[in-house]
Amino acid sequence: MKTLTRLLAVLFAVVLVASACGDDDDATTADEGTDTTEATAADDEVVEDQPADDGGDGEADEPMDDDAAAGFVPGSPECVAPADAGGGWDFTCRSIGQLFEDLGLTENVVVTNQPGGGGGVAFSDIAANRNDNSDLVIAASPATAIRFAQNQYEGLTADQFRWIGAIGADFGVVAVTDDSEFETFDQLMEAVEADPTSVVWGGGSPVGGQDHFKVLLLAQELGIDPAAVPWVAYDGGGEAQNALLGGEIAVFPGDVSETIGNEDLRILTVMAQERVPALPDVPTTVELGYTTIFPIWRGLLAPGEMSDEAYAFWVDALGQVEASDEWVAARDENGLSPLRLLGDDFQGFALDAVDDFRTLSEPFGIINE
Repeated sequence: MKTLTRLLAVLFAVVLVASACGDDDDATTADEGTDTTEATAADDEVVEDQPADDGGDGEADEPMDDDAAAGFVPGSPECVAPADAGGGWDFTCRSIGQLFEDLGLTENVVVTNQPGGGGGVAFSDIAANRNDNSDLVIAASPATAIRFAQNQYEGLTADQFRWIGAIGADFGVVAVTDDSEFETFDQLMEAVEADPTSVVWGGGSPVGGQDHFKVLLLAQELGIDPAAVPWVAYDGGGEAQNALLGGEIAVFPGDVSETIGNEDLRILTVMAQERVPALPDVPTTVELGYTTIFPIWRGLLAPGEMSDEAYAFWVDALGQVEASDEWVAARDENGLSPLRLLGDDFQGFALDAVDDFRTLSEPFGIINE
């Protein structure tokens, strides 16, 4: 359970950061070292090797230097979602891109879906052909950090890109069709525990990716071999939901923002400690007696050779989106929690997450050597 506990600590830190700084419109960053506790129903013991929070007094960090971004205006802004339409990366590009326009921060933002390889096709293309494109941003989440951690983006490392910021905390869900034989999460877990091969799972990530990681952790908690649980990979959450509705798979471990409002789905649980306001009737994993939770930050990164002026512009623009009433409305509508991590602090946070996910991936044998 050490691996599970460590992941819960790392990911739960995101939620604590959100609660510490989500209401501070003047703060531009949050310390990635926020003190965190194990995400269990009954244990409040402080997790070892998590540094103490030095930013809990509500003080705003230094604001972005407006002069640094003053000389840059994107000419042809583009947001790349490294997956098909309908998933979390696609949601990030479309929702944030629209607000860039609505708030007068950019002209029309083109959203490009570039699926393949759990994001690998898009990242390889950008690194090889558009690494100095200052008009380009890329949707990012823990899925991005996980793939970098597992060396799945061949020849690329996380520090070759510039991490702009994250402005919303999503949560994992476990969903089935509305006519599924599984009416509760406990029924599903009992079936998987009795015969792991009897239930086919599928999601918008390859083996070892973000959606599959949720299954690995649940299997680990049940004490069964994670490799025994059938997994089907799709290029994004939208494609995976279509597969679920088409009967190709039985369970989709997606995210709140991907599934909310889909009346053809039955969400059995939210992988969180407390109920999500947007899904008040759906119990959480912790509420049901499990320890596995899965918070997910939603944000953007940039090509590695983007100019400092352009990087400053995009950090400032994303901060303005996060502080807007329009984003609060979009965030609430899609079931996200407040989160504000920007600029250098987000860069440090993301690279630390990559290191942690590498450690967490080792026991599952899913690191590409």
